[in-house]
Amino acid sequence: MSNNAELKVTNEGINWIENAISNNLIKHYVFENFYNLTEIGSGGFGIVYRANLENANKYFALKSFINFNDATQEIIREIKLQREVDFHDNVIRFYGVTTKL
Repeated sequence: MSNNAELKVTNEGINWIENAISNNLIKHYVFENFYNLTEIGSGGFGIVYRANLENANKYFALKSFINFNDATQEIIREIKLQREVDFHDNVIRFYGVTTKL
């Protein structure tokens, strides 16, 4: 695959995520509202943190991505899979996305 084709796929992925947020299909959270971030794991795409969200009495898992552009297709695939198994007790529920600037 050429660099232009890879760039096109990445841009389409970013547009898909932005459109899903704009159309209220995915909730966007303000990163600064999370606190008590504790690293709980890492992998090929990035680091996973446990965190609290203001006004919520529970823990959340936050996935950070080392290179968001390289991970967009994986993120989209995971979001779609989450929607299919959202009801299962052994699957962590997908609540939305946040961005750290």
